[in-house]
Amino acid sequence: MVESGIHSRDIGRIAEISVSFKYQLKSYLRTKSFLAMAILVALISIAVFVVELHVGINAINAEYSNASNYLYSFMQNITFVVIIVAAFFGGKAISTDFASNYSYYILVQPARRSSILIGRYLAALLVSFSIILIYYLFAAIASFYFFSTLPSVFASSIGLVALFLLSILSFAFFLSSLFNSPQTSIIAVVILLIFVLPMLSSVLQSFLSVEPWFLVNYGGQVVYTVFSTHFIHFSQLKIPTKGAEFTITTYEPYTLEGIEIMLVYLVIFFIASIFMYKYKEVKG
Repeated sequence: MVESGIHSRDIGRIAEISVSFKYQLKSYLRTKSFLAMAILVALISIAVFVVELHVGINAINAEYSNASNYLYSFMQNITFVVIIVAAFFGGKAISTDFASNYSYYILVQPARRSSILIGRYLAALLVSFSIILIYYLFAAIASFYFFSTLPSVFASSIGLVALFLLSILSFAFFLSSLFNSPQTSIIAVVILLIFVLPMLSSVLQSFLSVEPWFLVNYGGQVVYTVFSTHFIHFSQLKIPTKGAEFTITTYEPYTLEGIEIMLVYLVIFFIASIFMYKYKEVKG
């Protein structure tokens, strides 16, 4: 009887997650947000490709010499793409329920809040990853066009970007739980991930010579550094100035280091999101 009870509870939770996933996915498709983001990412991908087509195949071959070096450069935009997509689909995932009287309907349903959140998280992951693959499609096309090959680490980069997306979505869900306005939470996610964290990372490296190993955007660099054929973890550039010499320090994460950073963000902020959503009170 005990085993039967546990099995029934597990089935019930899976059903709750499935329903939440289905309705969240329908919401993305019904509001055409998926189409809008897919078009945006496609335009970014096309713009990068067209610029390089204009440069010419001979110039690209001379500059990069092989497909791996080329993709190291091409894929540096992917972290920006991941952040934009994750902010759009994850930035309002929780705050929406507390923005209006809608919360009184959704939160009184006979379903655990944790199940609702997991379903939404999976829906956001599915649509976000589908859109990010558009950029990878153009990267593959560009690699074949300029070098007639695709590096074996291309699949590894896809796996790493999936992990980066998971960690960024967890972070976005957590930030969403701190606000009662979807617009405010999205803006907060964008400002923090696109401006604040990169600026902090730059200041720590360039001026303080500190490796920002605790920042998720730093760990996410492994998505494109995996293509590097001349990986350098630590480098310094000395710039002569009047009366002194200015040194700019740059770090790139080891692949395992980047994976560890992303996993920490994924686990900590996903658990924090569930906790916040479960115990947050509806006011108004």
